[in-house]
Amino acid sequence: MGVKIQDLITRITIEFQTLAGKIIAVDAPNIIMGLFNFARKNPDGTYAGLILDRTQRPISHLYGLLYRINFYYSKRIFPIFCFDGRDSELKKVITKDRLNDFSFTQKWYEEAIKNGDETTARQIALSKEYLWQNSVLESKQLLGALGVPFIESPASAESQCAHLVKEGIAHYSNSQDFDSLLFGSPHMVQNLSKSLRRKVQGKWQYTKIIPLSIDLRKNLKKLEINQFQLVDLGMMVGTDYFPGIKGLGPYKAIKLIKEHKQIENVISSMDKTYDMSALTSEIIKKVRKIFLFPEVNKSTENLYWNFSHKSHVVDMLCEEHHLNRERVEKNLEKLGANYEKCRNYFLKLQDKPRSIQLTLDKIEI
Repeated sequence: MGVKIQDLITRITIEFQTLAGKIIAVDAPNIIMGLFNFARKNPDGTYAGLILDRTQRPISHLYGLLYRINFYYSKRIFPIFCFDGRDSELKKVITKDRLNDFSFTQKWYEEAIKNGDETTARQIALSKEYLWQNSVLESKQLLGALGVPFIESPASAESQCAHLVKEGIAHYSNSQDFDSLLFGSPHMVQNLSKSLRRKVQGKWQYTKIIPLSIDLRKNLKKLEINQFQLVDLGMMVGTDYFPGIKGLGPYKAIKLIKEHKQIENVISSMDKTYDMSALTSEIIKKVRKIFLFPEVNKSTENLYWNFSHKSHVVDMLCEEHHLNRERVEKNLEKLGANYEKCRNYFLKLQDKPRSIQLTLDKIEI
């Protein structure tokens, strides 16, 4: 979902040339979910669902990541993909052990494929217990084979992205959601797409997009609030950790925060105007802790880029998923060439003292 503060945030156009030589921390779940928008259509032009391979599993995220990494390298950008860890108890009610559910359905799926039962395999592959967990697992495996670093956060992917930017390890965080701002990411970039268009979910329509950057400090100054108040604002309009106050939009919420300074004062002043009974002191404390003191992975030991392991990529995409070998190998050739150009570009930057962050002195390329 993400916090609904886009109407308050100033975003400015950024050229790909400006992003050359930058390291970007990518909100992997957000990007992978976006790749699932690529689907097939019926002869009459209606939506026909996800593109599946002969094993009845979706492949949009696999082709999509291959193309996306190639695109990053072609623009002289080094990505670090960040993945979610455990869900906060506030984010969703977990009624089952999802890891055990996935392990069970994974074995069930493999048995169905072995027996040639495509109907059952398809049902399992598209089930909520299997689809997302398997897509994330495959995405990590593919990134590893492509030589691209990824980090598993102990909590939220976006908090991990924000941490990398705050620590000077990355220059920008990349997500279509705005939660990274609540986590304190100093700089964000959105709409990184080669096609400069985005498919409207569930429709065969596209909207034009342009790369945009967000400067957190400048936005806080413009809004005349601080980071603490931004988190309170997020709670009022709704985040992944609290649904917000019914009837309160971003413009009214920012007015109340500026007038009353913090959410407790808003509650005491406006409790007869809005139903704020669900916003207890315990919930406020927990949400503030999530955003202001997030759990993050501080290790940088495995943050390096390398050439793709061609045989591993081909085995995964062509042997396991039966994707077109010629198409895959052609894209791997392009990726290798773009990676080498990107690597050489970064190495040249290292020869220019103080021209970039310390990141490239810390991380092996």
